[in-house]
Amino acid sequence: MASKTRQERVAAAREKAMVAVQAIFERWNKVADHVGYEGFELHVMRMGKVIDASLGPPSSVYRRADYDTDAAAAAATPIVPGPAILATSTCSLYIDGRYSNMNGVMHGGGYGVIFDMMTTTALGPLARPGFWDYLGGVSRTLNISYLKPCPLNSTVIVHAHVYHVGRTMALIKGWMTSEDGQTVYATCDHHKVAMATPKHHLVHRVKWDDQWEETTEGKDAKTAKL
Repeated sequence: MASKTRQERVAAAREKAMVAVQAIFERWNKVADHVGYEGFELHVMRMGKVIDASLGPPSSVYRRADYDTDAAAAAATPIVPGPAILATSTCSLYIDGRYSNMNGVMHGGGYGVIFDMMTTTALGPLARPGFWDYLGGVSRTLNISYLKPCPLNSTVIVHAHVYHVGRTMALIKGWMTSEDGQTVYATCDHHKVAMATPKHHLVHRVKWDDQWEETTEGKDAKTAKL
C-alpha cells in the first residue's frame, strides 16, 4: 500500500484535532442537558462552531510556497514563533443583542466569556484521560486587551494558540477578529490551572473517546485496566 502524501497526513491530523476540539463543545452540552444548566456561557457553547484545529503549529505558520509539495515541505521554513505553538483551535460565534452594551456594540464582559470558553478549546488536541481533558481545568487569569468595538449582528472568529502546557498549568494566547480577518477586536492571555474532571461528567461519551481508545496509548491504558 502506498504511503500517504504529506497533504493526506496533514488532513488526517487536522481532522483528529478537530474531533478533539469539537468534543469539548459536545461533552459540555451533554452535561448541560443532563443537569438542565442555563448559565450565561450557554449561548457560547451552544452556538460556537469549530472551524479549524491542530496539534502543533497550524499549516498557516509555514510559507505557502514551501508547503504545497512533499519535497518542498521537507524544507519548509516556519514563521516565528510558529514552532512554539503546541496546539490550536479556531472557532466562530454570531454576536447578537444578548452581548450588547448601551452603546450598541459588544459589552466587555461578552469578550470575557467568549475568550474564556473558546480559547480553552485549544487544549483539546493535547488532552488525554486525566490530562487537560474535557474543559481543561479552571482559569487563573484572563487578561484582555480591547482594541476595537465589535459590532452586533456580526460573526467573530476566535483564534487560540497553546504556548505552554504542563501537569498543572497552561498558557493560551487568543485573539478575536472579524469574519474576514481584517479587524482585530481584542487579544488575550489565558492562564489555566488543571483540575480533575468529575467522573460523572465523563460518562457522557463523545466521538473523541472512541478516537482516543483507538490510539496505541489508549489501547495500552485499556489493557492495563483488564
